[in-house]
Amino acid sequence: MSEHHPEPKPYALPDNFPVTWDDPADSHLPLDQDRQHAPMPITPLSGWLAQHYWGKGASAGLAAAGQPIMMHVRRVNTYYYMGVTPSVPMEQMQEAGQKAEAILKSQLPIIAERWNNEALPEIRGYHDKWNAFDLRTASDPELLAHLDWTLETFARLWDIHMRTLVPALVGPSMLQDLYTDLIEDADPMDAYKLAQGFDNSSLRAGEDLWKLSQTVKDSSEIKAVLKNTPTNVVMTALEGSDDGKKLIAGINAYAQAWGRRSDTVIEIGDPSWVEDPTIVIENLKTYLQSDSPDPREQWNEVVAERERFVADVQAQIAGYPEPVKQQFNMMVGAGQAGHWIQEDHNWWIDQQGNHQVRQVFLEFGDRLYRTGAIEDRNDVFMLLGDEIIDSANAGFSGDFKAAIIKRRTEMDKWAKIPAAAHVGTDYGSPPDNPVTRALGRLFGWGPPREEAPSGTIAGSPGSSGKVTGTARIIVKLTDAGRLSKGEILVTPTTSPPWTPLFATAGGIVTDTGGALSHCAIVAREYQIPAVVGATGATYAIKDGDQIEVDGDAGTVRIL
Repeated sequence: MSEHHPEPKPYALPDNFPVTWDDPADSHLPLDQDRQHAPMPITPLSGWLAQHYWGKGASAGLAAAGQPIMMHVRRVNTYYYMGVTPSVPMEQMQEAGQKAEAILKSQLPIIAERWNNEALPEIRGYHDKWNAFDLRTASDPELLAHLDWTLETFARLWDIHMRTLVPALVGPSMLQDLYTDLIEDADPMDAYKLAQGFDNSSLRAGEDLWKLSQTVKDSSEIKAVLKNTPTNVVMTALEGSDDGKKLIAGINAYAQAWGRRSDTVIEIGDPSWVEDPTIVIENLKTYLQSDSPDPREQWNEVVAERERFVADVQAQIAGYPEPVKQQFNMMVGAGQAGHWIQEDHNWWIDQQGNHQVRQVFLEFGDRLYRTGAIEDRNDVFMLLGDEIIDSANAGFSGDFKAAIIKRRTEMDKWAKIPAAAHVGTDYGSPPDNPVTRALGRLFGWGPPREEAPSGTIAGSPGSSGKVTGTARIIVKLTDAGRLSKGEILVTPTTSPPWTPLFATAGGIVTDTGGALSHCAIVAREYQIPAVVGATGATYAIKDGDQIEVDGDAGTVRIL
């Protein structure tokens, strides 16, 4: 990194913008505020977990994938920041980078095989052990031992995550590079058509929710309850009829199948859907009010388009040397596997992993509440892991109430202040290689954009097409029911639990992300225009504005 910026310097911050480091030694780190994974302030426990176990596991996974870099995670001004530094001395980076690229290319042909035969069975085993452990009846020593195992397993999940996701991200990215090299006057976005239309957990979860909505679509009574009843009392209101009771059973069954998730990736303080079906009900509202089509039929159209496009490109390169055609076919396979693995790994690791760790800490919260150390079980997320463990070792003693009030006040304060994009030390632009290009397409990194005309917000193309409609600003999935058919979803970011909204939205705009972000991939699957990485869109666009989304140009125009 220093070869790009020989004199590292602190990032320039806005005036009167203090950054308080828990450890002053951290100020040398190059950290970016990651709105794509955590747009809002995160709880102290989520930050502690991410720093000490997410970061530890991620760095191990990067090393296992042959990458000479380490991940660093910090909670700064209550926001989630992430950065990357070399894991070898700078004078060795060029050689290490060449080795890393060779290792990476050897992994591309076997991405799917390694996920299906190695990673997924191991992950399933961890979930089986979590599910089998009886948190309520465990003694204090047994619970502490289970926490030790949980934390090390969480780190291991993120080890698997990174060793899997590096090739899974690079595959589609390198496929785009190869496609534009081989096809004259190619539109780079067309390369992603080669990898679309593969079944994955996000699509199945959305499809199952749509099927649930269809069980009551002909009941005017149930539709009226969902439309006119506040979401937090819908379940009670449904108990008044036989159809309502059937829907309650369906909601509970869906939550059991797909509910070990919340609407964020980093924050473990948010309840999972299986604990609180509010988000399931909100998504049902959007389906029922919009008469959404069967997502499987739409998916079949996407599959057919992919097959036609792959055949067309193969015909265009039929005259190329055989090694080139073999390379193209291999990269198509790698790109296709990368797309569906990006969704499936999120279900098994990011979502369910967070859910399992949350359940363990909730048991600690229950015991801290019973001794009077905290006022509510959920206050446990306002503590640090070390504080929880020390208290548990002392019989769950202590009084954290004043500290929790102070920390919650701090989160409320910073929630009203846009976080600095970067803190710590600026080492300049990262080197150009397959991994940094793939990460750029995930996070939307790139050269500074030209200033957009007044009333226009510049982003990146996410999914082709142009649409005009009403902007609906949604920051949390608990507001999902506000989105009507054909409206434009405007949000800081999306993750797999947001997928059902893509069946209702006429287009998507996100503050964050690039062409390999979740939003862009799923928008292409649902064939709706998307502009990603439109920095500041959720601030510049007002709820109810009429906007034009151009997914080819990567622009949003406020009309």
